[in-house]
Amino acid sequence: MVLFGAGMVMMLKSAEGPQGKAFPIDAWTRRCLVLLLFGVIHFLVLMWPGEILWTLGIAGLALLAFRTAKVRTLWIWALLIIACLSAHRAYDTSTYVATYQTALQAERAKASGAALTAEQRSSIETAVSAKAANHPREEALTAEFTQRTHLSSLLSWSASGWSFRHLGVYSWIAVLESLAFMLVGMALFRSGVLTGERQSRTYWLILIVAGGIGLVLRGADYAWQARTAFELDIHRLNPLMSLLRSGWYQPARLALTLAYVALIVLMVRGSFSAWRAPFSALGRLALTNYTLQSVLTSLLFYALGYLGAFGAAGLMGVTLAICVITGTFSMMWLRHFPIGPMEWLLRRLAYGTQGRVKRGDAAAALAQSPPL
Repeated sequence: MVLFGAGMVMMLKSAEGPQGKAFPIDAWTRRCLVLLLFGVIHFLVLMWPGEILWTLGIAGLALLAFRTAKVRTLWIWALLIIACLSAHRAYDTSTYVATYQTALQAERAKASGAALTAEQRSSIETAVSAKAANHPREEALTAEFTQRTHLSSLLSWSASGWSFRHLGVYSWIAVLESLAFMLVGMALFRSGVLTGERQSRTYWLILIVAGGIGLVLRGADYAWQARTAFELDIHRLNPLMSLLRSGWYQPARLALTLAYVALIVLMVRGSFSAWRAPFSALGRLALTNYTLQSVLTSLLFYALGYLGAFGAAGLMGVTLAICVITGTFSMMWLRHFPIGPMEWLLRRLAYGTQGRVKRGDAAAALAQSPPL
């Protein structure tokens, strides 16, 4: 999201000039609409209902309202959206906490022989269902495997999951979340932080302060989840802690994002710069690699039937292998072409014939083709 927001500034700066007087709104709008199309293709063809391109396309359209905003304005809006998201997450948490507390009271009432009300019975069923969803039985796993290894049922699963994530009420939460971090990316770019123009001590300060805050909040979050079995154990649930966890999720995410930005800039400036070629290539082919990852995982888990065949360590190995494959592919591709195939397609659909990029125009292509 951060790079998407910075990419908009790069694109507009290239298209408008330093004063920003001639703005091709139609090009950016078409770019976002093409992302919506790519999102549909991801769930319909590549069977990945959790794709993010649809959300980026919608948030990207909203980003037009901030194209000329000052850095301070960008930060104000980003923090305001994050605060609203935190409040909503805490409110949402309070609803299931109340249900779990009712379930605990119902459990005690049942043990004492008292008759349960309809609300108490419903709360117990909700708590049991939530636990079963996280600890499914063998028959449930078998049914899931069967559904996702047959084309017709797999397509139904993908369409249902995509509709829930992108067409339901909660889809707008993801859009607002994406918009907030896009605004952060624009602010970091315009202030020179994302482009490495600030002094090293600034990045060290961001890394230490933001990283420390983020790690403390996330560490406390994970420790509490481990203690309460991800808050599925109604006997260990603490309402206040649950609300705090929900409230600091987005601030912790923002803090860690800033720390990652500072760390990457420091690494690029230091001795790590000699090793940045694969990372640079991955960034320049962001959309291509995102699509390639969907292709590889669909082939591995669905076509070849390896769904559920790996444990945590095995999945980490698969992840590492995909990183190596995509990194190698990106470097080899850029030896012959200035931009990736999906980036080229995005440009052609967004700009028409003006989106053509000739060999040797790598610098221009990079400036006009911002990352996702």
